[in-house]
Parts: sequence; structure tokens; C-alpha cells
Amino acid sequence: MRTTTTVNAGSMADIAFLMLIFFLTTTTIETDKGLSQTLPEPCKTKDCSSQIAERNLFSISADSDGNYLVNDELTSIETLSEEIIQFVKNTDQSENKPAQPKNAVLNFQFSRELDYKAYVEILDQVKTAYKQMRTTYSQQKFNKDPDQLSESELKLVLEAYPLNLGESAPAIFNL
Repeated sequence: MRTTTTVNAGSMADIAFLMLIFFLTTTTIETDKGLSQTLPEPCKTKDCSSQIAERNLFSISADSDGNYLVNDELTSIETLSEEIIQFVKNTDQSENKPAQPKNAVLNFQFSRELDYKAYVEILDQVKTAYKQMRTTYSQQKFNKDPDQLSESELKLVLEAYPLNLGESAPAIFNL
């Protein structure tokens, strides 16, 4: 007489179900965090426009074809960070640039067809420029990197180089 050996698979389904529940409850799912931008307070008056001196305004425009204009001059994305630093610091004391870094305002004008990746690239260049300026300032003033500063020291650095961003209606490009 021949006997066959079989494995009871009834408990295998229970084990697989328990493993599934275990992995579902212990796994963390990464969520999109988006851009860390602080939005301005809502306007409480009828006229929310503000007058900015022409010398304090650094205009960045981009169209859907990948053309970038900085103060109405064609430029590349690679040089944007350095141009921002030169404008904000105004080391040559030009009358066409802000007298103090805290007066500088960066204005974005984007075509509605501009893809999100190009917007993020420009924002990265802006943040890179300000990070470099703040790091240099904290090294000169406190002899520390910004991540080593106390809260009061960091506040002074941010007051010296505040990031003033604005967005205006898309402009029509004439390139």
C-alpha cells in the first residue's frame, strides 16, 4: 500500500493574510510635500498693489519655449543665481540696483503654458542665491554656518537678506 504525503495548505492562507496585515500596518507611505513657500497674508483692503522703486525690482520672466528674461534681457537658467546675487548685493553701488539687500524684490512673470519643472528650476536658482548670500553673511558676522546659528543670530541673517518674492500677471513675450 502506497501512501501519499500532502501538505495541509489551510493554514498557509491564514499566514499570508497575517503577513499582509503586518506589512500594511507597518509600512509608511511617502506623501508629496510640495514646495515650502510662505504665502502672503490675504489682502484686507480694496487696493493691494504696492509701489516698488524701479531700482529695487529684479524681474524674471519665462515663456513656454524655455526662454528666460532677466530685467528684459535674454539669459540662461545657469546664470540666474549669480545675477540675483550681483543684483541684491550691489557691490558696485549702482543706481539701478537696491541700496540695501533687504530692499530687493524679485518679481516672477510666467507664461501660463510654462511647465512646472521650469518653475521649480527658477525657484531653485533663487533659493540657491539667497542661501549663498546668507551663508557668506553669517560667516562674516558670526564666523558660523547658518545651521550652527542660534535663533536670534539666524533672525538677524534673515533680516539682512530677506527673500521678497512676488508674482505678477503673465507678460506677452516679444523675443
